[in-house]
Amino acid sequence: MAERGFRAELTESGHGAQKRAAMLGHDMRAAISDILGGLSLAELGPLDPDSRLQLKRVQSAAEQLARLTDETLALVSGDELDQIEAPIHTTLQPFLDRITGRWQAHAEEHGLAFTLDTKPDLPGIIGTDPVALERILSNLIGNAMKYSSAGTVRLKAHMGPRESLCFRVRDTGPGFSDAAMARLFEFAGRPAESSQPGTGLGLHIVRDLARRVRGQLQLANLAEGGAEVSVILPRAAWAPGVQSTGDLHDLPDLSCCEVLLAEDNPTNQLLMRQMLETLGARCTLVKDGQAAAEMLAAHRFDLALIDIEMPRLSGIDVIRRLRTAEGDGPGTAVLAVTAFVLAANRDQIYAAGADGILAKPIMSLDALGEAIMGVLNRRPCNCTPLSDSPPPFDALHLDRLLALAGPEDGRELLIRMHDDLETVRGGLLEAFERGDRTLLLSRAHVLISLAGAVGNGALQALAENLNAAARRQDNTEVGRLCPRIVEHIEALCTALKAEFGSRYNKAGA
Repeated sequence: MAERGFRAELTESGHGAQKRAAMLGHDMRAAISDILGGLSLAELGPLDPDSRLQLKRVQSAAEQLARLTDETLALVSGDELDQIEAPIHTTLQPFLDRITGRWQAHAEEHGLAFTLDTKPDLPGIIGTDPVALERILSNLIGNAMKYSSAGTVRLKAHMGPRESLCFRVRDTGPGFSDAAMARLFEFAGRPAESSQPGTGLGLHIVRDLARRVRGQLQLANLAEGGAEVSVILPRAAWAPGVQSTGDLHDLPDLSCCEVLLAEDNPTNQLLMRQMLETLGARCTLVKDGQAAAEMLAAHRFDLALIDIEMPRLSGIDVIRRLRTAEGDGPGTAVLAVTAFVLAANRDQIYAAGADGILAKPIMSLDALGEAIMGVLNRRPCNCTPLSDSPPPFDALHLDRLLALAGPEDGRELLIRMHDDLETVRGGLLEAFERGDRTLLLSRAHVLISLAGAVGNGALQALAENLNAAARRQDNTEVGRLCPRIVEHIEALCTALKAEFGSRYNKAGA
């Protein structure tokens, strides 16, 4: 009995720690959000170059602090970081420019120069975790500056053999000693005779993060002096789904959308409203949860951005009321905006009925646009024309599937997927013409799985809506959905056929 009581006490204590960590994380992210929001809204033009450089450095550091806060709180609470649902798409050049802006200021403080050398063959988008990659480069650049008493620290990004993506950090310091080489990557592995203070954690962290992103590390002492540390990302690590250089995703066009923004923080109100209006949305702003619930009850919106922590009524309660009122009918796409980052908080938000979650602080217009596209893919609305719909399949998602399957099984997978989609298309047309509800349900069920397998969230959501309409025998809704779904299937079949040709026919298949 005493042992069970002690275990219960430990469990209760653990829950208390998780709760405190979640609340601490909320307040920390809210403060960081105010810093980033204020910097985004500030007019930096009148400032002198040195002041602008310092503010850009602060902005970059605050962005990384927000990301590190998530991981730190997850460790403290014993929780796991929420997995990213959508494929990671990082625009490479802005990512490198942000790192340059931060470290140029550091270099000037130490009497050094910092340069970024990029080649024109770099991809426009990479699929590597930007948080891990930024931590890797920051540790390498920081170490390089620590050991360089003069000269220039260089970051070079270029393509290597077999389409590998290479990041090389070169310094003008003394290079790695034999003692340092002997303890390379060890935890607290700095040699005792080292002339520089520190713990020796930098390269240990880099090694751990490089393994996380499936990268390889190379270290060398240069003949002319100094050292060079390289991070090599094989194509499978950086470029699954990326088809060509500069293949950037467009921001969503919200020019036909009615959007509700529910946010109580004045800085976030101004920043998010400006972003939404930049995307073309007609935006209605409310400042608390009760006002948001009343507005959603009185008007039909295509999209709602709901802050979770608001006065009078929480965002979770707002979303629950909305979903209850909608019933089985077509619902409003909801993007929850929150400073709570732990998985348990996210589970609660999704259970309330949110279609997606965007963590504060909002780093950029690209981040907001990508999050909005994610929820509109899950819950299509009439505000975006079909011609502006996302690609028929998610290339990053499909590349991962085929990489797991292997070359021969990948060929068979694409062929079978194409044939199954054609069968579904024919079955839907036949079921609609004959009024065969059983066949309609069967084909809709198969389509939900097929669309999910290739990452087509829009088609998957349409198939789910068709399945629900068929179950409640809503023939009007079935008649509205079937032609649109058939059009999506035809586009997907065409795209998969072209993908098969580009992958296998060129190899003599």
